[in-house]
Amino acid sequence: MKNTENISLGGYAFTIETDAYVELETYINEIRSGFSCDPSAEEIIADIEERIAELIKEQTVPGMVVSLPLIQEIKRRIGNPKELAQDDPDEEENTAEESQSPKAEKKTWKNRRLYRDIDSRVFGGVCSGFGVYFGIDSVIIRLIFIILFIGGLLGLGEGPYIFISIIAYICLWIAMPAARTSEQKREMRGRPTDLRDYKGKDFDFDKEMKEVSQSPGGRTVKRIFSVFFGIIFLTIGLGGLLGGIFIPSVPEIISNDMADHIMRWGPLDAEDQFVADVFGGTTFWGLVLVIIGIGCIGIIYGAIMLLFDLKSPSWRPGLILFIAWLISVFVMIGWLAVQVADALPELIAS
Repeated sequence: MKNTENISLGGYAFTIETDAYVELETYINEIRSGFSCDPSAEEIIADIEERIAELIKEQTVPGMVVSLPLIQEIKRRIGNPKELAQDDPDEEENTAEESQSPKAEKKTWKNRRLYRDIDSRVFGGVCSGFGVYFGIDSVIIRLIFIILFIGGLLGLGEGPYIFISIIAYICLWIAMPAARTSEQKREMRGRPTDLRDYKGKDFDFDKEMKEVSQSPGGRTVKRIFSVFFGIIFLTIGLGGLLGGIFIPSVPEIISNDMADHIMRWGPLDAEDQFVADVFGGTTFWGLVLVIIGIGCIGIIYGAIMLLFDLKSPSWRPGLILFIAWLISVFVMIGWLAVQVADALPELIAS
């Protein structure tokens, strides 16, 4: 059984084996020694400690004891801390002089790369990515896109300028990889890392659409469309139910029309009589009423689900309504087939 230590590293608490703790403490002391003359030493050391903590969290689960092989693997991945400083040779020669000057500024050891910041996104994270890259508030970038969109909407100049901001955003969204992994997020913010291979840079349309739909802006647009189509479907459904009120009177109207035709032009031929019997009977219009009624109830159900952003119950009423509607349609087709089969000999004879 090995002895363990409880430590806090990079804002995280870990339980670590004693020999691994000694190894880690020695490594961090080497880091401090390597950056002892650097004005940005405390910032760099804190950042590397955070990096070590991230790697430990990636390779452990809560309650797991950090072992010596894991610390050695992390040291191998991070490498020589001096290489992460990315100092120019000329800067290194002047480090001592700069550190002694009271007005000396911290060296710029950060080297940011352009990624989409999906953690702070509204849609795809393009604007927030530019904000991180240039070190400005992403709201300013978003305002630029909005101004371009409104300018095109107002018709400034000639041509489809309304699409400039939209097309530009889509192109940047496709071209800029998303910062998904911890390595990419550190690289986006210019934090040092020696990992050369980054996963997830390829543009995956399905993944991007899912991410956009889950973003705050995506959820807002989705809600607007849900309400819009919910109102349309509700209007169609209620209109269909109200229209169904007049269906029972249709057979009587057709019968009166056929009677008037017979009085004026004489008896109907076989084909006209077949049409009059089918479309003038209550069975046909009763089936039509059932089909329309079930369909409209299903449409109203879907409209309510969209309007109030509800989730379908476990017993799936929408699916039940759809199956009932299909059954009613097949019953209608079967009934018509029987009517045609019964009248076929008479129609052929005529």
